Amino acid sequence: MKKKLSDYQLLILASLLHDIGKFYQRTGAKFDWRKEGDNYDYENFTRKIRDGQSTKYSHVHGAYTAKFFREYLSQYDEAGVIAACHHVPENAINERQKFLAKLLTLADRMSSGERVEREEDEESGKPAEEPLTSIFSQIKLEGKEGKGKKDFKENRASEIKEFYTRLSPLDRTLNGFFPVDSRKEAFHNLSGQEAYKKLWNEFIKELNLLNKDEILSSIYYLLLKYTLAIPSAVYREKPDISLFHHLKSTAAIAACLYLLSEERGLREFESKIDNILRDINNLKTDEVSQALKKSSHLADKDFLLVGGDISGIQDFIYQITSENALKGLRGRSAYLQMISEILARKILLEFDLPEANLIYCGGGNFYLLVPKLRDSEDRLSRVQMEMDQILLRAHKGKVAAILSWIPVSYENFFLDFASLWQDLGCSLSLSKRRKFASLLASENPEQFREFVLGPFDQGGERKGCSICGEEIEPAQETCSFCDSLISFSNDLVKAVAILIKSEDKKPLPQKDIRWYHVPQALGFRYQFLSADEDAKIYRNSLVINSTDFAGKFQGFTFIARKVRGADRNVLTLENMARRASGIEKWGVLRADVDNLGFLFREGLEKNKTISRVSMLSSMLSLYFNARIAQLDNWMPKNNGHGLADDVYVAYSGGDDLFLIGPWSDLHKIAEVIYDDFRRFSCYRLTLSAGIFYAPRDKFPIYQAAKKAGEAEEIAKNNGKNRLSLFGEALEWNCLEKINRIIDLILSLLKGKNGREVPRSLLSVLYNIYLEKENKKEKKRKGEIYMERVWRLHYALKKLVRKLDDQQKKDLEQLINLIVINYEIYPYLNIATRVADYLTRKE
Repeated sequence: MKKKLSDYQLLILASLLHDIGKFYQRTGAKFDWRKEGDNYDYENFTRKIRDGQSTKYSHVHGAYTAKFFREYLSQYDEAGVIAACHHVPENAINERQKFLAKLLTLADRMSSGERVEREEDEESGKPAEEPLTSIFSQIKLEGKEGKGKKDFKENRASEIKEFYTRLSPLDRTLNGFFPVDSRKEAFHNLSGQEAYKKLWNEFIKELNLLNKDEILSSIYYLLLKYTLAIPSAVYREKPDISLFHHLKSTAAIAACLYLLSEERGLREFESKIDNILRDINNLKTDEVSQALKKSSHLADKDFLLVGGDISGIQDFIYQITSENALKGLRGRSAYLQMISEILARKILLEFDLPEANLIYCGGGNFYLLVPKLRDSEDRLSRVQMEMDQILLRAHKGKVAAILSWIPVSYENFFLDFASLWQDLGCSLSLSKRRKFASLLASENPEQFREFVLGPFDQGGERKGCSICGEEIEPAQETCSFCDSLISFSNDLVKAVAILIKSEDKKPLPQKDIRWYHVPQALGFRYQFLSADEDAKIYRNSLVINSTDFAGKFQGFTFIARKVRGADRNVLTLENMARRASGIEKWGVLRADVDNLGFLFREGLEKNKTISRVSMLSSMLSLYFNARIAQLDNWMPKNNGHGLADDVYVAYSGGDDLFLIGPWSDLHKIAEVIYDDFRRFSCYRLTLSAGIFYAPRDKFPIYQAAKKAGEAEEIAKNNGKNRLSLFGEALEWNCLEKINRIIDLILSLLKGKNGREVPRSLLSVLYNIYLEKENKKEKKRKGEIYMERVWRLHYALKKLVRKLDDQQKKDLEQLINLIVINYEIYPYLNIATRVADYLTRKE
């Protein structure tokens, strides 16, 4: 039975699947000329470029797209015609289909940034043997890539020109998306065609599980799972764009074009499309100004790039008292991400746009592509005002959602889309200084005066919430909102899936506001689903941290939500401190990606298309959401105990993370994450991180977070690509030597057969470190000062007489490590203090 879709829905479905024929073609599938359907597809959806005895066709993947629809989605055959005609729109069956095919043709060209239509067969040669080049390996940061180790097998990539992504479906581990340096390995030691056939069979198996009547709601996620590792176009010198990101951005642009055509009239807009397609072929990089002068349409700003960000993240997440500090902490950060996601979905709903138009969402911010209709900016302003009203009432100005947008022209898609990304980021930063400004433009701004100017509390001696400090009634321990966030956090950890559904708005209550009142006021139901829900409700939900969704869920999402220890109980500051080695302390690790601004501004060089920008940002977000979500599965284990077993993931998303854990594990965890991220990013990107150790169990989380943030800034300000510990920034590759020094100190202090070295060794080492610090101070004053290394030798010589032979060797090794060319090793302080903490109990 054929499914009736609107023209708009037909175009979106056709756009999402217009190049599915490339996937099908690379499996080695053949056309059977005896079958009428196969013959028709080949004759009508390809372009004949040579006739006669040597007849040759180009764009054969269009015929494979038609074949796919005919064999697997026959109920959507009209969408199949539109999709298959994206290179030959003139071959569509009727004028309506021809128009929709033209919109798709232009969207396809804008997505890929192709200025010239290729007449040759872009799939010539052996496209099935060409793996996807990792987009990270194409990044050029002019010496900002950081230092790797000695060869690829040991994590060095600097001398290898290309890295490839394995032809694999997306799974929760991201293992298939770590680069390999061998084409053969990229295809799992199979021929390319065999690997494609295996992946195709898995794709079709799951396609058949989808509810075909609701194909538009789930095909997006199936494509994300199965086409993220497939190159979109192998005729390029380096095929680094995934088929998924090309399909996604094509659908986003096509949706905008259709809505523009509805507003401006089909006939008038079709003429414009014809002119733009003609002008594109004349748009050369070195002749842009001349091409624009000749074109009356390429400079038209018919689109808006919309950005959203959350202001007040630091205060909302971390400004909590020490008592009950971890209760709901993960929920607080997840709540802010929820606000960001619902705001993005609200804009999609406002413009009736598909999820493909959400170019990026992560780390509390998002980017959307919307059409620039006559009232688009008014609509966005209304959404901003509505958000301001609700968040101001719910959070008294502590949390705000910021919207900003910039116009986008047709030529921006062909020249430098990444610069728009940067411009919008700057615009969002400026807008953060004008929080709630939309309310001043409301019809009755006086009604919000009390929420802006206060007073917020009743004053006098009143009991405060044990988590956030807000005034509460005497019988309460926590305020209603914090209490609800504890439930939010618990439900998030236990949830199998999330249901996000638009519904009628419900006004905020006058008091006792809880987290779920906010999405309800915005017109959304946001619900965590447990394992014992009715199967029907799952079909409209997103399964969490799994890509096994077909036939059971609408799609999937990734959330880093580890808050339990090895005993499966929710971690507390106290038990994290108890599980540390040596002194009982907990600590905080904060880290983020270096040079992101430069990365998007310059790192992609001239290849700054919307598909490439979307893919790069999404892959980074995938790492911090999906990979960190599985932290305890890939961290090293020792005697069954995992390094990350007792780590609490307070936040991870976008391009940064915030972890809490036993102090003795954090620097090791930081090093493992750094090495893992370097490998994931082809050694082109680096992290800067800061660690702070809390002086006592009940030290306030917000202060620890602030101190760790300051430590991270020390790492950034001292050259980036560093870890800051005890106030010092060190290069990551120094950790190996520091760990060797720590091991030698521990070996001497613990000793064997009762022959341990006295703890005065630590004082000796620390005092000699102070010699180095004195030298720095003297040098700063312009004085000459020599480090008195002889004092170290003298102090240690007195210990030698009490040591056995092995201890003497250990001591000799220690001296050789910490004294280099008559100077003291600069990070001796770090090694000494860690060794001190490891051998203390209080």
